[in-house]
Amino acid sequence: MLQLRNQFHIAFYSAALAISITVIVFTLLQRRTDRAQNKWFLLMMSIVAFNAATSVVCSVTEPHIPDADIFRYIYIICQNLYFMTHTALCPVMYYWVLNVTGTARRRKRSVKLTLAAPFIITEAFALSNPISNIVFYYDDNMQFNRQWAEYLIYGAAGLYFILAVAELMFSWKAMNTRRRISMMYFFTLALAGVVIQFIEINIKSELFAESLAMMGAMLAVESEDDRLDVDINVYNRRAMQMDVHNFLTMHENVPLIYVKVINSHLIERVTHSANVDVPAVCADHFRTLLPRYRIYHPNPSTFVLFCSNYTEDKLDELERKITERFKEIWKAGESSFLLDAVLIRASVPTDIHTIEDALYIADSIIPSGETKTDVKQLMHRAEVERAIRRCIHEHRFEVYYQPTYYLDEYRLHGAEALVRMHDDTVGFVSPEEFIPMAEQMGVIEQIDDYVLSEVCAFLASGVPAQHGMDCINVNLSVIQCMRPGFFEHIIGIVDSYRIDHSLINFEITESVGAENYEKLAVVAHRLKSAGFSLSMDDYGTGYSNMEGIFSLNFDIIKIDKSLLWSAEKNERGAVILRNSVRMIHDLGCRVLTEGVETQAQIALLRGLDVDFLQGYYFSKPVPKDEFLNIIEKRQPQNAGR
Repeated sequence: MLQLRNQFHIAFYSAALAISITVIVFTLLQRRTDRAQNKWFLLMMSIVAFNAATSVVCSVTEPHIPDADIFRYIYIICQNLYFMTHTALCPVMYYWVLNVTGTARRRKRSVKLTLAAPFIITEAFALSNPISNIVFYYDDNMQFNRQWAEYLIYGAAGLYFILAVAELMFSWKAMNTRRRISMMYFFTLALAGVVIQFIEINIKSELFAESLAMMGAMLAVESEDDRLDVDINVYNRRAMQMDVHNFLTMHENVPLIYVKVINSHLIERVTHSANVDVPAVCADHFRTLLPRYRIYHPNPSTFVLFCSNYTEDKLDELERKITERFKEIWKAGESSFLLDAVLIRASVPTDIHTIEDALYIADSIIPSGETKTDVKQLMHRAEVERAIRRCIHEHRFEVYYQPTYYLDEYRLHGAEALVRMHDDTVGFVSPEEFIPMAEQMGVIEQIDDYVLSEVCAFLASGVPAQHGMDCINVNLSVIQCMRPGFFEHIIGIVDSYRIDHSLINFEITESVGAENYEKLAVVAHRLKSAGFSLSMDDYGTGYSNMEGIFSLNFDIIKIDKSLLWSAEKNERGAVILRNSVRMIHDLGCRVLTEGVETQAQIALLRGLDVDFLQGYYFSKPVPKDEFLNIIEKRQPQNAGR
């Protein structure tokens, strides 16, 4: 019977030993042993492996104890070694959990030492047991007898187990789903094995359950296959997302240094070599400055350095070293090259409030010329971009109207439709800021469609026609009209409101359109053939090109306010304005002058015989209801400045 029972025990212990050794070997082969978390895990697995080995020896020697005293001594020695090492298992597990959840970074050293007190006391009991027998002893019949200290050891183990579970619960939201499930599996299986063996000592389930649980933990927690950029042996974008999430959830203050290499895409072209791996070269250098597990590579041109517990002086020194290195020559194989980098310092959660913030900084395009960029500007841009998307999704852009008048008796001619943006979070954002951003984001077409739809709805109401308005000017994004199917798209919007095409005048900003005249000419011809009129906006802002006037066949040329204001100041400006108006008229186009603010300016323009006026003298851009109030009075409102 004893022989059969021992064979059963040997099978359990051997399986635990095999699993533990396999996990240890696999972990070492992965070469992921540099983090504190990895070291605690290896120590935990080593304890289980050692315990399994001593238990195998005990099971093998137990049947031979009556034959010779040497087997008795070996058995008792192995049992004491088991208790000496197994007493440390739960405390080690607890400190492993602290590192997995990131709590170890935030906990003070004094607290850690205090929490180690139960382990120190119970370990002292286990170490003294060969002499004191206060944990256990074997009587003359080799019967195992528990003593009071063993219950204290189990109590301390239970305490560490409860503390570990509490840490998991506290950090629950900071972990991803896979880690949560694996940790639940680990604790449930390990606890089941301990409880079964405590209740029935002859069922040796504890070590087997612990080894199985830790194998699962290795695969789900210790394995970093999904977190690594294997090509350069640093952490990837997913790892950055996970760790920033942890920092934010646990309210941990972590400084970050973004290093954006802004000319990496040119190196292959400059060196004439496809074998120059810029990220690998940079990663090799960063590993000389920080541990591997603090370096992240979220996209091909960006590295992010996580500088936990760094002082300001240490951060400054690190930035200085990086900056100095990027002033030197880099080498890869036989190629030598210079790299340009921009450094951005940010902090979680002071500057970075969401994972999206962290990734936005990593992905943002920074122009060359500076070695540092203000993170506050970037984060403001991120806020504005989010606001733009909110306003598009919630239809919260607003169309303002600025009236235009015939020079003759200030008779109402029409209006220019201008988009305005006000967000509850960022407040009012000027068009000069959000329109270029919308173009870069690729959402300008949606804003243009919104403005055109609002204008069409206004025209379809019949109110503009009732007040004698000839047309409403709508700004066209050249980005939009270069896209395939643009003309059909525009026609579809306008015709859905069943309005006369002649009521809409499309404005093209000359500074953008000048580079694409050949393509724009085709679009302009189709628009005019469909009955729309066409204006060149901002004539005279430094981008004037006669080819645009000829090839696009504009109906109206809008002279920028800068020409008018210069004409007031000096004779040279007056000559330029006078000859510009004459040339435009000679080309068969009508002239609308922007920026009219005073009666003196109107007198000047009257002498030049311009056709239309627009400016603050009549009205600033106003919401539709206010615009209706203006045109219903049938007299221009002297808004002044």
